[in-house]
Amino acid sequence: MGNVKLTPEVTAILRASTISGNLLFLPSGQLDRKMYEAVNKAIVMAGGKWMTNKKAHVFDGDPLVKLGIALETGVVVDEKNERQAFYTLRALAMQIAQMAMVAGEMVLEPSAGGGALADACMEMGAKDVLCIEIHGPSAEALKARYKVRMSDFLSCFPVNPSERFTRIVMNPPFTRNQDIAHVEHALKVWLAPGGVLVSVMAPNTSRARFQKLIANIKHEIEEVECGAFKESGTDISTIILRVIA
Repeated sequence: MGNVKLTPEVTAILRASTISGNLLFLPSGQLDRKMYEAVNKAIVMAGGKWMTNKKAHVFDGDPLVKLGIALETGVVVDEKNERQAFYTLRALAMQIAQMAMVAGEMVLEPSAGGGALADACMEMGAKDVLCIEIHGPSAEALKARYKVRMSDFLSCFPVNPSERFTRIVMNPPFTRNQDIAHVEHALKVWLAPGGVLVSVMAPNTSRARFQKLIANIKHEIEEVECGAFKESGTDISTIILRVIA
C-alpha cells in the first residue's frame, strides 16, 4: 500500500478526534463517504481497526505513538507493510491449528502479531502457547492472554535445552526470504524431536533456499486460496508448509 501523505482535511479530522486509552473516537457528526474512507485509510495504516461495538478505532497501544508522528510529519506510515504484519484471519488460523494437531500440546507462535494462531490453537485444545513478538504494543496486548517473550524471533533462543516445543505454528514476514529464515530457525532451535511445524510461506517453492530447506525433511505443501489475507491488507498468494520432525 505504501505510505500516504495526509491532506489538510484528513489532518484536521484526526486532530479533532478524541483518544481514550487505546481507542480513537472520530469527531461527532457524519462525514461524507469519500472523506470517511480517506480518514479510515490513514487510521488503519497507522495500526487502528474499527470496532463497531465500541464505535471507535482500536489500536494495540497508544494511538498517538503512530498518529502523533503522522500529524507532525504529514505522512502516515503503513504499519503493516513496515513490519510485514499481515495478520492471519480466523478461518486460515483454524486450518493451521488443525494441521498442526495441537490438542494437548505445548505450542510456540513466533512473530505472533495479534495472536490469531495462538487463539486458534487454544480453541483446538492446545495445552499452552508461548508467543514471541518483536513489536512492543503487540507484545503487551498478547500478555493479557499468553506467555510472551518480546524479541526478534531470529535472535531468540530457548532459555535451556529442554525449552523446545512439540508444535510450532507460524505466519512469518516474507520479504528477502525472511519466511525461510524463520522456518529454518524454528526447525533448528525450537522444534522438539517428533514435533510438527506448520507455517504460512511465500508461494515461490522454486527458490533455491526453499528447496534446500525441504530437501531432507518430511513435509507437505498446501496452496492457500488467493485472497486469504485480503481483509488483513494484502492480496499476496501463499502456501502452507507442514513439517514433521
